[in-house]
Amino acid sequence: MSAPGPEDRLVVLRDAAGQVGAERLAMEAEELHGRLSEGRFYLACVGQFKRGKSSLLNALVGQPVLPVGVTPVTAVITVVRFGERVHARVRLNSGEWQDVDPAAIHEFVSERENPDNVKGVAVVEVFVPSALLRYGMCLVDTPGIGSVFAGNTETTLDFVPHIDAALVVLGADPPLSGDELELVEQTGSLIDRLVFVLNKADRLTDEERAEGRSFAEDVLRRRLGRDVGPILEVSATERVKVGPTRDWAQLEAILGRLARGSADVVLQAEDRGVRRLATKLLREIDEQRDALTRPQEESVRRVAALRKTVAEAERTLTELDYLFTAVQDTLAHEFERERERFLEEAAPMATQALDTAIEAGADAKDVATHGMESAQVIARRDVENWRGQMVPVAGRLYERAVARFVEIANGFLERVADSTDPTVTGLPRSFEPSLAFRTKARFCFTDMLTIATPKLSTRLAGITRAGRIAAVKKDARAYIVRLLTTNSARVANDFSDQVLESRRRVQAELRDDIRMVVRSAEAAVERAAKRRAEGEDAVRRELEKYERLRADVIRTTATG
Repeated sequence: MSAPGPEDRLVVLRDAAGQVGAERLAMEAEELHGRLSEGRFYLACVGQFKRGKSSLLNALVGQPVLPVGVTPVTAVITVVRFGERVHARVRLNSGEWQDVDPAAIHEFVSERENPDNVKGVAVVEVFVPSALLRYGMCLVDTPGIGSVFAGNTETTLDFVPHIDAALVVLGADPPLSGDELELVEQTGSLIDRLVFVLNKADRLTDEERAEGRSFAEDVLRRRLGRDVGPILEVSATERVKVGPTRDWAQLEAILGRLARGSADVVLQAEDRGVRRLATKLLREIDEQRDALTRPQEESVRRVAALRKTVAEAERTLTELDYLFTAVQDTLAHEFERERERFLEEAAPMATQALDTAIEAGADAKDVATHGMESAQVIARRDVENWRGQMVPVAGRLYERAVARFVEIANGFLERVADSTDPTVTGLPRSFEPSLAFRTKARFCFTDMLTIATPKLSTRLAGITRAGRIAAVKKDARAYIVRLLTTNSARVANDFSDQVLESRRRVQAELRDDIRMVVRSAEAAVERAAKRRAEGEDAVRRELEKYERLRADVIRTTATG
């Protein structure tokens, strides 16, 4: 039998999910099928909290439909799509849709009025008669990452697999946070269509914009392994008040071309969605099949024990979360002490090396520029050397900090890892302190270009050679101290970010694994019990169904 046609693939997955009782997967397949059959695709606006994402989207559609505020506002995924009139609706986690007043969507999407999403909102949709959206593009407002509300970051990361294109909103302070870079890297591994903007450009000086853009372009190019295109300087505030300014017209042109080329985006979105859903569904089918072939009493006994173990693990992880926060503060102080020791030792030696370099180049055509360039070379060398020395130190500090977490996590894993029950084979065998950091270092040396140009007073200083050299040394010494101070702080912050993100990943991975295992195990045992109660023929038919569905699902991912 040949592979199903393009739209048929999602129908096959939806029906297969329904037949095994995987209602969430069936709903996801149905929604994706409906969205793609209408030619709609998701352009997600992503970035750190308070980058002005909601304001930017409001300016793009020409109406203030999304709430904005001083504190982090967006806490729920919000989709802005085309409609002949402005209206809104909310889908709850139960699957129920409710029409709401567009002026009241803040009651559902804001952290203040819906803390920790206690209202159980899955998504909010706002319909707007915008020409930009007429061809099928849907703008998605995502919760800002890196805020004090950890759930907001998780919500955005969970939505990443559904993104078809991304509008990445950057700032200048900092140009890129560790969380942002991780999000961009994760998104970029799935899709090619990334548009980068430096928002709130009206609040920055020319020097701040230039340095922020240059730094971000360099880091993104190296981390993504490809050209990121221009980072557009825009201001949503200026767009609303006075019209298109800076690179706004270019942004609209890029998004317009993307919207008009929606057919290609939709086809790629379907392929990604099919593969994602097929993977989840095959896992579900295998778990249900295995539960049916094992003795029921054994499965029931194991699931009961698993529930208890998971509950204990959840409590332990929650307690460790608070403990580790205190440990992170201690680590940050240790990193800062190491940095202070570095500066105390490195600054005098760097200054001496700088003086020597300036004197050696005293006859250069532009000795002032030579002095600043020498400062860059020396500072970069010293900071990189110190960072290299700190890598094993930071690793040991982190391992020591997570030792208790690893010990307790492994205690849980040891109780289930020796089980022959296939429902727990997805769990990792153990977490080892030697794994250390679970994220890459993101440090990138900055030359602080806004202060790298020699001062005019230095260029004009002294009519004698000695007077000119003295002025150059003074200027370059101040510059090298700034370079050492700023970049060593970046190194320390990078280590702190690695600690934070590594802890989050370890805990999130374990939580997700154990929750998935217990949910699937419970559902599989329940279905197996029903079939056994119906007799051997029912069991045989069920096993045949699993094999048939498994083959159908595999065909959906076939190419050609």
